[in-house]
Amino acid sequence: MLQFVREIPIRITLKGALSSRRGFLFYLAAGFSPKSGHIDPLSGMSVNLMDVDQWLGALKAELERDLFVSKSASLNHALAEVMAVARLKLAENAEGAGTVLRSLTFREERGWSFEWNAKQSPEEQRFVYSHFLELVPKDQTCELVRLDFSWRRVFDCEGEYQHEGFRLLRGLKISGLEDLLVQLQPLMGFKLPSGSTLEDVSVQLLAQNVRLTI
Repeated sequence: MLQFVREIPIRITLKGALSSRRGFLFYLAAGFSPKSGHIDPLSGMSVNLMDVDQWLGALKAELERDLFVSKSASLNHALAEVMAVARLKLAENAEGAGTVLRSLTFREERGWSFEWNAKQSPEEQRFVYSHFLELVPKDQTCELVRLDFSWRRVFDCEGEYQHEGFRLLRGLKISGLEDLLVQLQPLMGFKLPSGSTLEDVSVQLLAQNVRLTI
């Protein structure tokens, strides 16, 4: 399905139950698609991107003004609130303009992200955290590998997904790329006590610009 995606930087302030306030710089990418057969009469486009830019500007002002507080030490609850506000506001804007909100991605400047798409329920989100491994097989060229762990968060889960990823990697005994791929495969679908699951792992060989998804 054709989507039109617009991106905007947003500074968001979060606070955990046991921590002081923290500031994050996110790049919010919002994807929209037209309702069947809809053409905007003023722009002649199926999605009026000028309207979308106005919606994002208003959302940016609101999110930067508010403080989002988590009910636990984890920031997941606060991030879920950020996503809920963004999804509800933009979906309401889209509905009134003959457009459908299809996806939202908050990518933090330091690499991690959380996202939602129309195939998920409003309570679900996807968190992506990156981990880096140095593979130095004997008598072979070394590789710097980036692993992107994608976690499907269920409602009210406060699990620290980055820490869970580190914990899983600590249990692996890796001598090279083949060992890594073989040992990652059984981790797919790994479920936390909360019900959140590890959906997939993207393996990127940084020197070769090669990406594999398990």
